[in-house]
Amino acid sequence: MTETGTTTQPTCRPIPLGSGACKTCDEVHPLTDRHDQPAVENRYGITHKRFLLPIHGPRGNRCLGGRMEPKPWLDASGLPSWDDMTDLDRGAALMFVWKAVREGYGYARDNYPARYVDHPTLRALDVAEACRHARTVAGTWAEAHTRLGADEVQRLYDLALNHDRSNA
Repeated sequence: MTETGTTTQPTCRPIPLGSGACKTCDEVHPLTDRHDQPAVENRYGITHKRFLLPIHGPRGNRCLGGRMEPKPWLDASGLPSWDDMTDLDRGAALMFVWKAVREGYGYARDNYPARYVDHPTLRALDVAEACRHARTVAGTWAEAHTRLGADEVQRLYDLALNHDRSNA
């Protein structure tokens, strides 16, 4: 967050799709595609394919972060993780993930994007970044059920759904 006069402006670092921040030099570079690599589970229990950073830096002094995994997208961008979100924002992420399962990601992004309510940085995200964040923190619908349990998923989803209906 940055202070401007009397208001606080939410900030996050944009990391373009297909790019990542180096753990060593913190610069953003395009990622190399590693489809031959097996899928791995991240610290949130979400399965994803591994992507590596290309060799980068001046020829005589290459960065040691080349050919390594980049920083996790949430850490590099400065966006809040699942643990830092309120229940209402968690429910908004789950609502988007459910729509993505039922309607497809593109249709859900265009017609039912993740609409965060509480966190100022999340509220300031554009539609594409908000949906990317929701998919990153919540994972798939099945992963959310496995990680949180059916009762908790339903409680968060209903909380966000009731909030949406009351503000419609």
